[in-house]
Amino acid sequence: MLYRWLSKKPNDYVDHISAHVSDAEVGRSKIFISSIGLAELRPSRVKASGETPASIVNKLCAFITVIDTIPDIMSLAGSLKDNRYVCSTDGPKAPERSRELSTGDAIQLATAIWMREYAGVQDLEFHTFDDGKSRNSVDGKTVPMISFQNWCKGLDGVEYVELAKELKRKKPDHPSCPIPAKNNSTSSKKPPAS
Repeated sequence: MLYRWLSKKPNDYVDHISAHVSDAEVGRSKIFISSIGLAELRPSRVKASGETPASIVNKLCAFITVIDTIPDIMSLAGSLKDNRYVCSTDGPKAPERSRELSTGDAIQLATAIWMREYAGVQDLEFHTFDDGKSRNSVDGKTVPMISFQNWCKGLDGVEYVELAKELKRKKPDHPSCPIPAKNNSTSSKKPPAS
């Protein structure tokens, strides 16, 4: 999210993210980010801006609250990771049957749960683009964040999994911006046979 807003690549939803940032700058809303999200600010990714990661973080801290990975959050993340996530979708296009929850995603979910359950942020929205299309080099394909609830087969009643399922996880839609059209030019469909 942070990298897309800074780099403007890809450019869909950048206007939405900018609108959320503008709302936060004038106090209409609050933006929280796990400190692990700051790892997106690698020097190679921000050098085109002429800024350093540290200077960007200093500017962001004026309107974004960074939540450190305290022991309670890390313990919660470990509890989330300690499950076998199985897809509950059936049918011929059903994804592989189980996936790991990446460490980064577990920390992001745990931070959001902690903010809602312990810091009292009840109207929290978890903004992400992760719907299971990418591959993590350590864990392979991981549990997608947007459709997380579809990967919780057999985990009914597991406290922290239930809390993660209750989170409002979505793309960063902003009511003042049009929803981007799906880009069919990046489709992985094969061309018709000639």
